[in-house]
Amino acid sequence: MKKGITGLIWLVLLTGNACRTGDQNDSAAFVVDADYIQIVLFHLAQRCESCNAVEQETLGMLEQEYGEEVHSGKVIFVSLNFQNAKGKEAAGILQASGQTLFVVKGDSITDLTSAAFMYASTNPEVYREALRNTLDHYLE
Repeated sequence: MKKGITGLIWLVLLTGNACRTGDQNDSAAFVVDADYIQIVLFHLAQRCESCNAVEQETLGMLEQEYGEEVHSGKVIFVSLNFQNAKGKEAAGILQASGQTLFVVKGDSITDLTSAAFMYASTNPEVYREALRNTLDHYLE
């Protein structure tokens, strides 16, 4: 009996952060034709490890390397639940069909979904390099 309870406690602790629910981390709204750069992450209400890693790596890189641009409003991060009204509206505009990461400036859209979800948790520097190249291009 004691092993069963201990196992259950470990299961809860190990999976507790693997998938979050709700919109507690949703941030600013997506703005059509904005003159600033928007990094838009679409996620589901229940978030997997990869989705959490994409958000953590993105926010970490913005803080470390683009603090001035974030502070001045030249770059913003927008996290949207694909399953709520605000997320569905933005997904329709950007033609997102699920968990997606776009970098958007005006009517230019760069899809970083593959790099983000393939590498953010396993090889974050590859993802960061793709994001860095895209941001630097838009900031020129």
